[in-house]
Amino acid sequence: MKKIVLIILVILLLAHVLALAGLLGYGLATGRLGSEQRAQYLAIWRGEKLAPPVEEVKVEEEPETPQQASARIAASEIQREVQSGEMERQAELLRNMQDTIQVAKSKLEKDLKELETEKQQFSRKVSQQEEAAKDEGFQKALKNYILMKPKYAKEDFMKMEETEAVRYLAAMKPDVATRIFNQFKTAEEQEKRRQLMKLLEEYKVLSLNDAVQAGS
Repeated sequence: MKKIVLIILVILLLAHVLALAGLLGYGLATGRLGSEQRAQYLAIWRGEKLAPPVEEVKVEEEPETPQQASARIAASEIQREVQSGEMERQAELLRNMQDTIQVAKSKLEKDLKELETEKQQFSRKVSQQEEAAKDEGFQKALKNYILMKPKYAKEDFMKMEETEAVRYLAAMKPDVATRIFNQFKTAEEQEKRRQLMKLLEEYKVLSLNDAVQAGS
């Protein structure tokens, strides 16, 4: 009976050893068993007494001395002054840029106004030159119509716009215009003559109308 109990105890001991060895091998193979845990398992297997875990020693910080506090406050103050100075410098640069932009804008507006004034003056000058050229051309044409035979002047007036023909007729002396009007013979020419006479009345050239009526 004692022999059987001894055999059972041996078997249980072997099973315990094998289980412990298996766990140790698995932990080593998978990396899940740290060096401290491995040492504890080996100590248990050898029957050694485990050392108590080492407690972490908290190092108390030394209180800040007045000199250190003053230095820290001074450093913080210097940092704030540096930051404030940098902000002020950036603000000054921004103000200078705004002033420069405003000056450039004012100058641009002034230049644009001057350019517009010069443009208007140039346009007026061109218009005056064009009017002078037109007037010069008109005077030359008027002189030609006055010196031209009335028959040929009538032919040109028949082809002209009525307002343009009336302008020449109104600028002529009444006797010259009368000689030209006397050349309107056909029905078409008579109709043209009536239209020109009506426009001449609007030009208030009543004396010319009387002269034409007297000569017809």
